[in-house]
Amino acid sequence: MNTKTKAALLAATTFCAFNSAAVQAQTSETDTSSSNDIIVTAQRVEQRLQDVPISITVVDQAKLMNNNISNLKDVASLTPGFAVNSRYGADNTTFTIRGFYQEQRSFATVGVFFADVVAPRGSGATFGGDGAGPGALFDLQNVQVLKGPQGTLFGRNVTGGAVLLVPQKPTDNLEGYIEGSAGNYDMWRTQGVINIPLSDTFRVRAGVDHMDRKGYLRNAGNLGDGDFEGRGLGDVNYWAARLSMIGDLAPNLENYTVFSYTHSQSNGVIPKIIAAFPGTSNQAFFGNESAAQIAREAPLGFWSVSNRAPDSHSISEQWQAINTLTWTASDSLTVKNILSYGEFRGRTNLDLFGNYALLPGVTYGTETGQQVRGFAFTHDNPNTKRTNAQSSLVAELQFQGRPGDGTFTWQAGGYAEINDPLGFSGVSTASFTGCTDIGNFVCLPSSAVGGPAFPAGTGLGTISGGTGSFSYQKTKFRDYALYAQASYKLTDRLTLTGGLRYTWDQMRTYLINQTAVYQTNPANTRFGCTNLTAPGFVSPVSAANQATSPYTLANHLNFCGQNLKKDTKAPTWLIQADFKPVDDVMIYGKWSRGYRQGGLAIFGPDPIQPYDKETVDSFEAGAKTSWRGAVPGSFNVSGYYNTLRNQQLQLGVACNPARPGFTVICSGNATIINAGKSRIWGFEADLNVSPFEGLRLDLAYGYINAKLLKVTIPVVPAPYNDITPPLAQGCTGEQCNTIANSGPPHQVVASGNYTLPFDQSFGKFTVGATFVYQSRRRIVADGIAGSGRGIAPSSSVLNLNATWANVASMPIDLSVFMTNVTNEHVIQQINDNSARGFVSAIVGEPRMWGARIKYRFGN
Repeated sequence: MNTKTKAALLAATTFCAFNSAAVQAQTSETDTSSSNDIIVTAQRVEQRLQDVPISITVVDQAKLMNNNISNLKDVASLTPGFAVNSRYGADNTTFTIRGFYQEQRSFATVGVFFADVVAPRGSGATFGGDGAGPGALFDLQNVQVLKGPQGTLFGRNVTGGAVLLVPQKPTDNLEGYIEGSAGNYDMWRTQGVINIPLSDTFRVRAGVDHMDRKGYLRNAGNLGDGDFEGRGLGDVNYWAARLSMIGDLAPNLENYTVFSYTHSQSNGVIPKIIAAFPGTSNQAFFGNESAAQIAREAPLGFWSVSNRAPDSHSISEQWQAINTLTWTASDSLTVKNILSYGEFRGRTNLDLFGNYALLPGVTYGTETGQQVRGFAFTHDNPNTKRTNAQSSLVAELQFQGRPGDGTFTWQAGGYAEINDPLGFSGVSTASFTGCTDIGNFVCLPSSAVGGPAFPAGTGLGTISGGTGSFSYQKTKFRDYALYAQASYKLTDRLTLTGGLRYTWDQMRTYLINQTAVYQTNPANTRFGCTNLTAPGFVSPVSAANQATSPYTLANHLNFCGQNLKKDTKAPTWLIQADFKPVDDVMIYGKWSRGYRQGGLAIFGPDPIQPYDKETVDSFEAGAKTSWRGAVPGSFNVSGYYNTLRNQQLQLGVACNPARPGFTVICSGNATIINAGKSRIWGFEADLNVSPFEGLRLDLAYGYINAKLLKVTIPVVPAPYNDITPPLAQGCTGEQCNTIANSGPPHQVVASGNYTLPFDQSFGKFTVGATFVYQSRRRIVADGIAGSGRGIAPSSSVLNLNATWANVASMPIDLSVFMTNVTNEHVIQQINDNSARGFVSAIVGEPRMWGARIKYRFGN
């Protein structure tokens, strides 16, 4: 974006602000309440939303329930600029805000905080941890989505933004509720919360949430749905519990403790084959079989897949204890000590690409597991029984000052986060081969039953193309920071803010990796090291299978044990000014530096697993306005421009037979490389108005333009002599250089709620609707130049709800809801393997409907 474009963007933002100021000035003398008096904690203190110079989207508990939202993945659909990567299902979702995407094996760009503490970290081979799983979204005050780098005041450094989950605190009243829901796909959900003031100085709040629903994906394969037979894929089954306590230890000393626990166990979600490219070459094996798979699934409708795994599942367990001690030392000084300990464990057994390719000569309906060949499958291995297992200890000491008349305010503190492994965690992977027991590599090489070999002339000989590998590891993280931020009111209407933070990050990994390729040539080497006496090594191949399995120590097994480390450090800062030309109008501008730590792509090729830090400079200007009167409402707008340097990209590192130095004992893999330079700009606007009593209308729009400007391909050491660029060569078109998975360029969220003018004795009857539009968006780089197969189509989703509160003046609420009313076909994630003959995708949920009854008691 050139200088003129930047100037135009900032000028448009300023114009909108003064235009809204004029509207506010005409209506401010009326006594109608503002429609946006929402309290947020975006700056670590309670403030009115319209007084915070940060772009924020707030989703309250009512909106979560009306849209049948039980996980954070669905919150993104209601928030322009907020996108998700759901490759590993709802339990293991990663988030993107304003185009800042998290590659696999890199660190989260979006921090998820519960009660002011970052979520327990994950460290496994698959995504997991670092977020909010099912069950985290009940009994909340709200969910706050903070956009842009938040590295000054918040614990872990993140470049994209932060999501704050604010739980309901215990109150002074004896109160609570019991709630039950039922819906299609045999959905049942129950919630219960009770709040008890045990004394004038001690109060307790406890709650539980359970949801059970069968899957929306029909399995067209013959190998079972997974651990829960008959439930289907895409099912939901979780328990969540929370206990909160507040004790007033002294008039100026408060102790707030929260315990939370979540357990989720489902069959998981796998991709659906959405395109096939049949042919006669070896590379078209999956193309031919994918075409046959599409034909078999067609009679079952759009929401059908073919699962080849007998034990497909996604299991996660997380618990966390948070204690916040607040000492109001004086009217001008508050001291907070925050201490938290949590653990996350996960098991992910999923087919990553959705292939159900029958080997030649096998008849559909008679196949066994060893006769179904897929592209890649991830599975826990018998040594670890989990793909993620990590503990998180977080400590923060915070000082907040407001001396004198409040002209000068400040915050300062220290932060420490210590993450340790809970034993080994790891994954078994089977690629291009069929298995009956993937964890133990009870797999049959496809060449043994007539499967294809590599083409003549490649020097690779006759092989199955099948690989088996397992990796397990222990990883430690250490994160420390010091920070300070202060605001000074130059005048009653102009405030300047500056903040500085310095962070030290460490990552230490002990890695064990085994890789086998069934072939006639010498052993495959991916990692370039051999250490058969590495501490902790246990082969997952069962003794009974040792004699016959091609994936054993006696059959071309490469083994590696390594100790790896990576340290990074960096300053981050904020310089900001906000100006209030009139009451209820704020104009602000800021420059912030964001930083994402470097680390280790532990399953990447040796010796290039380490990668360095990534930095971003973010420039933002915005306005927040609200007005009262006959038509109260608010209008907020912001524009931003971000530059990324040393960008962490996931690139394929390969061994190209056409390149000098090629060796047949080399096998590539994906890794993270600091190769990118990008720029992201866009703007967001949201409007809410109440045209007349009982009607509330909300409209939000977001635009993102995220471009990868330059990729510097580094020189890699032998035997790795080829790097796959992140976009295909020769790609042309509007979205050619769009950063993959940066989110839809255009997103619109419109909602309306109308409360019918019934007598108070009847109750409060409200009907509402939410409409979400997402434009075409690039999910992955095209495997074939300019094909567009990595671009998801646009989608339009309509949700409806109706609530009858205080039925006949009783403490009973009745609700009905329906999501995706039109059964829109939504593509959430794409795997573009055109070169292998297919494209697959994770598809969103179909129409869901249900009813809910809630009984409230107490005050």
